[in-house]
Amino acid sequence: MITIREYQKDIEKRTIKPVNLIHGEDEYLVKTFLDKLKELYKSSVRVLWGDELTLEDFERLVLTGGMFGREEVLFFYRASELLKGVKDYKRLASILGRVRSKKAFLYVETKLKEKELQAEPYSTLSRLGDVITADRMDRRRVREMVKNKLTKNGISIEEKALDYMLDVTSNNLMILRGETDKIILYGKSELGLEDVKDIVFPNVELNVFDLWESFLLKEYEKTLNALRAILQEGMHPLQVFGFFVNNCIKLYTAKLLVEEGKSLQEALSLVDVKKQPQLHTFKVCLEKNSRQELEVLLGKLQRLDWSIKVFYSDPAQALEDFVIEYIIHEKGSYNKADA
Repeated sequence: MITIREYQKDIEKRTIKPVNLIHGEDEYLVKTFLDKLKELYKSSVRVLWGDELTLEDFERLVLTGGMFGREEVLFFYRASELLKGVKDYKRLASILGRVRSKKAFLYVETKLKEKELQAEPYSTLSRLGDVITADRMDRRRVREMVKNKLTKNGISIEEKALDYMLDVTSNNLMILRGETDKIILYGKSELGLEDVKDIVFPNVELNVFDLWESFLLKEYEKTLNALRAILQEGMHPLQVFGFFVNNCIKLYTAKLLVEEGKSLQEALSLVDVKKQPQLHTFKVCLEKNSRQELEVLLGKLQRLDWSIKVFYSDPAQALEDFVIEYIIHEKGSYNKADA
């Protein structure tokens, strides 16, 4: 077993095994490692999501040769979702044992206990490849990294202000990276507690909901700015895309239920929208968007899904292009209506 930081340190010299297991809760360390893989292998790195794959999909991905004979690196997020559906461990072991031309990393977002690592399906992965741990760094180390980054950018910060940053982000380096960048852009060389309170708003889930709301309310400049900020903070573009799809399906379903005679409150309850501020947002978005507009939007989201999963478009760029193209389409519709 090896830590992800040790593994990454000499990865250029390391012989990477065909299948490898990463487990642990530190998404920042995992993303940094993935960025390193992309730096070394460029476009040969493919990111996939285990909860969207069957064992047959996985077999095809790891055993089929890469395009033009290129060596491919496959990185599987949410690998536990794929593995927990496996019933035939002998078949899985056979698939993993036949991987030759690919380098696969299966990432499980929780720390596995020794007992779990010794049981299937993880025991086969442990036997065939490296087991890499991505444990959260302790608070002292996280504190040191944030302070060093600010110092390198000529910024001094009060101790209590630094402690506040760590408290409100739960020491999560993925979130802290975005919040630290915001502080640097703030442009002040000395920061106290009140300065940091004015800058640091780490609730990414709330931010992505605001992004979705501004998009549905056709506030497009705000949408683009929010999208870029969220991606910069470290939220994976496929997570943003998944959030968009899930909520647009809920909105469309609620629209149909209302047209069928359900009350607005009942329709929203049936799609599991029951609390504020989501209730208010969904009500406003339902008023602002017709059924036809939502059908067009869902069709465009489906094409975006194909673009990413079938044609391997870069998810971040594809998502931004989607927003821009939808803006142009909507503005064109308004211009025609005004003519």
